[in-house]
This record gives sequence, structure tokens and C-alpha cells, in this order.
Amino acid sequence: MNEIFLAEAILRLLKEKRSVVVDTLEFGEVKDMEQYRELMGWLRALAFIEQELKSLLEKQEHVDD
Repeated sequence: MNEIFLAEAILRLLKEKRSVVVDTLEFGEVKDMEQYRELMGWLRALAFIEQELKSLLEKQEHVDD
């Protein structure tokens, strides 16, 4: 059960970070193209990590059944 709690906490952190990045992009707070590329990289990385974590959780659910 601790693993599920940890995974859910990580997912919340990922969503919070993604929200900060999206807000920065959405409200025109990007200083230059370099920062834009960095932020887009963050979005891709966060999405990848979130998907991998969700996949691991799904696998764990099937093992627990």
C-alpha cells in the first residue's frame, strides 16, 4: 500500500509542475526561445514520467489480482 501512496504523491507533484510550466507558457512569461524549448522539454519529460508511472501502477494492479 505504501507504494501506491508514493506513486499518487509523485503523480500530484508531476501535475503541479506541469501546471506551473503551462501557466508560464500560457501567460507569456517566456523570456526567449531557449526558455521556451526548455519548458517544452519539461512538458515532454513530465508526460513521459507520468505515463510510465501509470503503466507501472496498472501492472501492479494486475499482479495484485
